[in-house]
Amino acid sequence: MLEISQDLFIESDIPGLYFKKMNAMILSDVHIGYEEEMAKKGIFLPKVQKKKFIDIYNKSLKIFKFDKIIIDGDLKHMFNSLGKEERSDLNDIFNILKNDNIKVIVIKGNHDNYISLVTEKFDNVELVDNLDLGNIYIYHGHKDVKLRDNTTYIIGHEHPRISIKDKLGFSRKLQCFLNIPLKNSSNVIVLPSIGTYQSGNDVSLLHNNYMSPIIRNFGILEKAKPYVIIEKEGIMEFPELGLLKNILF
Repeated sequence: MLEISQDLFIESDIPGLYFKKMNAMILSDVHIGYEEEMAKKGIFLPKVQKKKFIDIYNKSLKIFKFDKIIIDGDLKHMFNSLGKEERSDLNDIFNILKNDNIKVIVIKGNHDNYISLVTEKFDNVELVDNLDLGNIYIYHGHKDVKLRDNTTYIIGHEHPRISIKDKLGFSRKLQCFLNIPLKNSSNVIVLPSIGTYQSGNDVSLLHNNYMSPIIRNFGILEKAKPYVIIEKEGIMEFPELGLLKNILF
């Protein structure tokens, strides 16, 4: 396991953090219901979001043997409703976790409207706006927070990926974690997305390219370090973004 911040570990090609002190897995941006939303627009996609989450959950459980899982926002996708298939998939997921005796903490993201209609039926599921653990503060990332010293913030929302170009101009796009120092003694760790159809937004050195206020206002992007996920291979620690500026798209 690789410790990327105090008590926070990554392993294999898993797009999530293991929080050792809490014995919890932290995942983000599952976007259950995306296929249903697109079908309403006449675009019919393979239904893979639920399966991918379950596959990642099962692989993570074998490696880390956690008893809690934290979903750091956007577990569901549809803004204005709770879709029929969305509801069914969420129920299936929560039933699997309940049968495995996993405590679930769902942190509300900007897509998680109406999710309480499902979570309230499960006694192992807690729905919160954030999780304040002292030197660890977990929230989705779409809202402003008051910056504190000596704190690691864990967010999703950005769906980070790194796009690297070669001498011929071709690029390879890879999901990544991003560990960004802030303009005090704190840092923010950005989680990759779980959803297949939320493959990523390119990381860059431009603050305005980020959606999260904490990154736009306080991030030291030149010192940000990506941890790149190579599917079926593992996770590679890359140099700081400032050293990669000539090969980034």
